[in-house]
Amino acid sequence: MSQERNAFWILLIHQLPPRPAYLRVKVWRRLQALGAVAIKNTVYALPESSEAIEDLQWLRREIAGAGGEAVVCEARFLDGLNDDEAIALFHAARDADYAPLIEAAEALARRKRPDAARLRRLLKRQAEIRAIDYFGAPAGARLAALLAEIAARGGKAAAA
Repeated sequence: MSQERNAFWILLIHQLPPRPAYLRVKVWRRLQALGAVAIKNTVYALPESSEAIEDLQWLRREIAGAGGEAVVCEARFLDGLNDDEAIALFHAARDADYAPLIEAAEALARRKRPDAARLRRLLKRQAEIRAIDYFGAPAGARLAALLAEIAARGGKAAAA
């Protein structure tokens, strides 16, 4: 994405109360599930979409309901971070998500007869990550190729 494009981002800026302690974990897990990346300690970004707006507004209400403060805003990076750098943050986050799957797929590929149940689990987890891989992280293509190779060797396992 070049800087000439008017790429907008949806940001969640929040401050959580010290208690309850579980709220920090809950918010962090929710942001991870959405595929958001941290721009700063309490500033998280998603690429603009109606779903991102809705998801972050919902999370903002959760935070406010627990006594915290949060703002959801639309942003365009002007200085300090550009769109390409933001996308690189998304790539790094998704590459980290894909890494254990690649390791498991490589181990499965080394087997003479790939385990269909393991392949299905890997495919399921791949789909979950792909749903939040907004910019096509490089590791996603590597994993897809490995899983396709395993499926081809294992016959109909991938279709299940």
